[in-house]
Amino acid sequence: MLASLTKEEDEQRFLAVKQKLGVSDVTMKILWARDIRSYEDFKQLQGRGELSDPFLLPDMEKAVAHLQDFGSRRRSIRVYGDYDADGVSATALMYQGLLWAGFENVDYYIPNRFDEGYGLNTDAVIQAGHDGIDLLITVDCGSSSLEAAEMADRLGIKLIITDHHGLPPRLPKSAAMVNPERMKNPNRLSGAGVALQVLRALLRESLPQWAYGVAATGTVADVVPLTGDNRRIVQRGLEALKSGSVPGVQVLLQGRVKEPQELKVDDLGFYVGPHLNAAGRMEDAKPAVRMLLSSTAREAEPFVRILLEKNLMRRNLEHDILNQALEQVSEYSQTELPSFVVLAQDNWHHGVIGIVASRIREMLKRPVAVIGWENDEGKGSARGVPGLNLLEHLTKNRDKFLKLGGHRGACGFSLVKQDAHQLSVTLSQALPPQVREERYTDNTVDARIKAEDITPAVLDELRSLEPFGHGFERPRFAVSGIAQGWRTMGQNQQHLSLTLGGSQLRAVGFNQGQHASGIESGRHIEFIGELMPNFYHGQENYQWRIEKFVQSRPQRKDWQRIIRWEFPSAQIDGSIVYVVDSTCDQRQLAQELNALYFDRHWDYGMRAAQEEALRRSKGVSIVVNHWGGWPTLHGWARHVIWLTAPLSRQYLAMAAAILDEEGIMWITPNAHEIGRRVLLKAKRLAPERETLAHLWRQSQSGRKPLIVGRRIFEELELDPGLQSPARRRLSDSPSYQRAHELLNEIRSSWQYPLTTWIEDV
Repeated sequence: MLASLTKEEDEQRFLAVKQKLGVSDVTMKILWARDIRSYEDFKQLQGRGELSDPFLLPDMEKAVAHLQDFGSRRRSIRVYGDYDADGVSATALMYQGLLWAGFENVDYYIPNRFDEGYGLNTDAVIQAGHDGIDLLITVDCGSSSLEAAEMADRLGIKLIITDHHGLPPRLPKSAAMVNPERMKNPNRLSGAGVALQVLRALLRESLPQWAYGVAATGTVADVVPLTGDNRRIVQRGLEALKSGSVPGVQVLLQGRVKEPQELKVDDLGFYVGPHLNAAGRMEDAKPAVRMLLSSTAREAEPFVRILLEKNLMRRNLEHDILNQALEQVSEYSQTELPSFVVLAQDNWHHGVIGIVASRIREMLKRPVAVIGWENDEGKGSARGVPGLNLLEHLTKNRDKFLKLGGHRGACGFSLVKQDAHQLSVTLSQALPPQVREERYTDNTVDARIKAEDITPAVLDELRSLEPFGHGFERPRFAVSGIAQGWRTMGQNQQHLSLTLGGSQLRAVGFNQGQHASGIESGRHIEFIGELMPNFYHGQENYQWRIEKFVQSRPQRKDWQRIIRWEFPSAQIDGSIVYVVDSTCDQRQLAQELNALYFDRHWDYGMRAAQEEALRRSKGVSIVVNHWGGWPTLHGWARHVIWLTAPLSRQYLAMAAAILDEEGIMWITPNAHEIGRRVLLKAKRLAPERETLAHLWRQSQSGRKPLIVGRRIFEELELDPGLQSPARRRLSDSPSYQRAHELLNEIRSSWQYPLTTWIEDV
């Protein structure tokens, strides 16, 4: 129905829902972007009711009946789990739940990632037969284990599968398969979430808080959508964890110097989850299960120490493999990076390739698979992007793999050793056009705001929307404001702390201390960021976490001493940056010099790959258009050569930041004559009100305005499709402000002869 509304009707509905909810414009934009477009939607989001009926899941009645039968006859039951955070959470949950249900002969088994691989395997089933196990119940695995299921049937072992992963063409033989993927409209539970529902069906009574704390840990760690049942699990689970219902997690959090009462979804996803994963990634996942099952802090402490040690090993190993993988990425030219990137090398540790794939996927903004070869075979891990069902996509090329399993966003596989680049090409060609042609980018924000728009009342509204997580992400803002004060922090001054006029919230940029040199008091500044809670002396305060600055210009203070007013000699060597005035000049010169032209219109992944290549290279030339995007290569070049006039003194300082300690900046002798064109172009790129009015009239008649005009209209939320667009101030557009600040900066610089710029004027 929404699709049939006109743009004007859509805006009217937005305002009507906003008024009924009594929320700010900022909060309503966030809700609207998440398809929460009615009072009923909003109440459902906030709802903390009971989970859905567990018997809605396929085969739940069968699974419960078999468990009750085996329990009443005191038969032996083994819980068979997976070695990741979701799997160990589900294992601990199912094992403890069966004990609560009065089952006496219960144990659990988690395969070794390196010897047995993912899923239920035949050797483990044979071992269960030797151990006298009568019933195997899998958690977070088993849906693709055809051979192991047949072995269980031959040995007379009853098999119950509880899982949430994608289904193969032929299902394994089992007494019951509780997997929401078998539903017409799947309930996207995690493996731990499915295990929780089994226990709710089995016990038919309220579960202890511990169960929800463990289920929430697995739910967040497995990055399933934080909506519906998953949201309710996490809401209840966070309350349980804050109350100390899971002592092991409480002890683990001490390593983060954080009180349990301060726990957020981010802590489960970025701290607790990785530590649970680390055990299975590096060796044996059982200490993670033992930690979750510990009934006291003292009992949990030795297992927590093991997890801390394994996670440190994992981080060091991941760092090494990530750097090696990025070296492979950097070998691609600006036109060759595939739409689906496959990276592979001998002896890459199978326990961390999934994390490496995730990190490179975030950098390149496209699907990525990472493979570690061992002799003639390899194991790989792939990560997808929004709009792509990764398991379905890889299944189309099933002949390339020996084993394949996973779900929409992540997959694991094994395969015969083959050419990784050719596999990249094959998987890229088979991608749906919308994924191949429309790059997954990081440009999406929930709202463009001014720093002063986040009042205490708005902050309370945003706080009430928690918990945030996958599928209901923490809001992302484009924030503009006036720089008021700033300082660098950290042992090496690598972090930045910033205050903005009219706002009481501090902004923090971790590992972004270099941007401090480009900040000027009273100047407009814009960044992409999130509001994050910060706990200090028992108080919760929110601050901006800066993800990236928009058109930030780090500058070098001693730039005057490194300038030469001449063309360089032919004998110069080292990495060189040539600066030109237009994209046309940029491409032509790059061709003549056999250099790389740095184009701001490349997709995000291509720029990331090329910058990584440049950081690792010496003696390379690049050509930059000074009106476009500059590379973030601080201290990289030996020479910067201006073949055009610098825009301003600040641009000289910015260019100098690219030079290394011995670098020199060369400026063409006739730069002052060329400079007259600079001011004319700056005026065109900073349209006045009358020019914008003309461009607006053009857009209303169906003609596209200049790109700067389009950007300003977008930021002011002016839509030519609406009959009566709301009036906005031009100062509300960051692009308008930036353009006019640059114009004033250029005018100020060009009042003086170019050769006097190096003096204190």
